[in-house]
Amino acid sequence: MPKRPYYIDVPLRWSDMDANRHVNNVQYLRLLEEARVLGMRDWFGDLGHDKQPLLVARSEIDYLQQLPYRGPTITIAMWVSRIAGASFDLAYEVLSCRDEDATVYARSEGTLVTFDVETQRPTRISPEMRADLETFFGDPVPMKRRTR
Repeated sequence: MPKRPYYIDVPLRWSDMDANRHVNNVQYLRLLEEARVLGMRDWFGDLGHDKQPLLVARSEIDYLQQLPYRGPTITIAMWVSRIAGASFDLAYEVLSCRDEDATVYARSEGTLVTFDVETQRPTRISPEMRADLETFFGDPVPMKRRTR
């Protein structure tokens, strides 16, 4: 079980549900995006990462159980699992609650790249951002098809 250094509750919308009465697989990326945006604001302050814009370079999701529509929120654990020169990985677990024995509906990992909008090129992560990211560092999320 990975260390979960940060939790955020994300609202579920009625429109997240599909004809099978569970949260649609496509909506998971929206839930993770919402967690990432809110989490980054919490981690880096109101300006968020505006000083070093970020692009999502990769997203990977393992769906473990159906997530029945349940209101009003779902808990997402989020942490940094890798930091490189111009990118870092965020690991996520979509959970029923913040308890250690929570139901895990999905696990995900994504790569974000620090990016210069003017030059359209990756940039090095600033020392300040690296220090902030290290605060939320944890083990890589155990994905089904990958050994790491």
